[in-house]
Amino acid sequence: MTTEQASSTEGWFGAFVRRRTLTQYPQGAARWGLLILTMLASVLASYEFHLAPVLPLMLPYLHLSKIEYGFFLSFGVPIGAVAAFYGGPLADRYGRVVVIDSCLGVLLVLVFSNLLITNIITFLLVRYSMGVIGGLMAGAIAALVRDMSPRVSRALAFGLFTVGPVGSNWLANFVAGKTLPIYHTWQSQFWIMGFLSIVMLVPVLLWLSDLSPELRMQVFRSEMADREAQGIKRPDASELPSSVRDAYARLLRHGEVWLLSIGVIAFLMLYTLVTALGPLMFAEAFHYSPGDAARLNANFWLADAGALLLFGWVSDRLQIRRPLAIIGAILGAIITLYWIPFFGHTPPERTLAWTATVLGAVLALGYIPWAAQFSETLEDISPALQATGWAFFGLVARVWGVVVAPLSLYIISRYGWAVWIKACVGGMVFYVFAMALSRGPFYKFAQLAVRPAEHAAPAATPVQGG
Repeated sequence: MTTEQASSTEGWFGAFVRRRTLTQYPQGAARWGLLILTMLASVLASYEFHLAPVLPLMLPYLHLSKIEYGFFLSFGVPIGAVAAFYGGPLADRYGRVVVIDSCLGVLLVLVFSNLLITNIITFLLVRYSMGVIGGLMAGAIAALVRDMSPRVSRALAFGLFTVGPVGSNWLANFVAGKTLPIYHTWQSQFWIMGFLSIVMLVPVLLWLSDLSPELRMQVFRSEMADREAQGIKRPDASELPSSVRDAYARLLRHGEVWLLSIGVIAFLMLYTLVTALGPLMFAEAFHYSPGDAARLNANFWLADAGALLLFGWVSDRLQIRRPLAIIGAILGAIITLYWIPFFGHTPPERTLAWTATVLGAVLALGYIPWAAQFSETLEDISPALQATGWAFFGLVARVWGVVVAPLSLYIISRYGWAVWIKACVGGMVFYVFAMALSRGPFYKFAQLAVRPAEHAAPAATPVQGG
């Protein structure tokens, strides 16, 4: 939908689109302000899903074992995956903010609906509904980050974006660590979560803005690219995908999209484990109370959040992506191997806190250059496919989760936490090889069917990682 079409649309929706669509590329403080609002939307979108801090209390309440909970995760993943499949192309065609604001509003209602959970049926109904809404906006927020970040600052921008899920992990565990010793119930966490979500949602609803389709179709190397491109033919908004099938057909014929998506999902096996089961792991494997486990888990996420910004800045400063990601994966594997012998014992809390802190930091080093490189790869294929590309990444992650969630919990229940942590090290090693192949001597990136040169501004020269 173009700005002129939005202006002619009757009612509040048309007025909403007009107010929230930018026709000039934002610069300076305005652009960073929009990125911070996007980060806040990312925090909110992730925070409202957190069950990990209350699992030690909620699973006994629902009479669910860890393996049964793993099956719940597996059955819920395809639902979110189907929603993500359709949500990405919708955000590419109609804009990001409409999708983001609508989904966040519905999610807020569903957060309070968690208080109505009394048995497994109501639990599944509420959580699966949340999965559908979360899937619909899976690609929209990441695509908006790309829209608001020229290539010279792309990694730092995605560092801010990734602070969203990482910051939400820290927030959920920090709040639980402080309040569970006071209120002692899992319901108390959803009351707190609901009211904090209202506070975070208000500025997003008031000020988060979208770029016009014409601006989204351009590739900016710097903030000044919009001025430099005056008088040059710009990509036509008709290049937007005409359908979901068209969007994915244009995207998935490029092999590097598959390589980067599968590689990073393997690398994030440990990240996913700590997200879903971190407090439970610290409680069972190291024999800590639920409050202490949540506090230790918060150390991991706090270090990860700070490192995302630091290493994002370093990657932009050096304009290097691939080598930094490989270094982060190698360091992550080394530190995880150091951590494994502690499982089954009760090490001093200080030792475990330092280990979790360093591990969180090096995982950020492995991930954030990948995020910048993945966004740039999608941009090289077509700027019109950003949300579709990130939705595909979310789809791959969910499909992976269908297999890994019950498998991991089966292995953990039968053989112990340390065995699955070793499998996570294997994922990091696989990621090293995947990143080495991407944009490297063994991958003919030049053969990708990128957009015709006459449609690209001179400022759109790809930034090669490594």
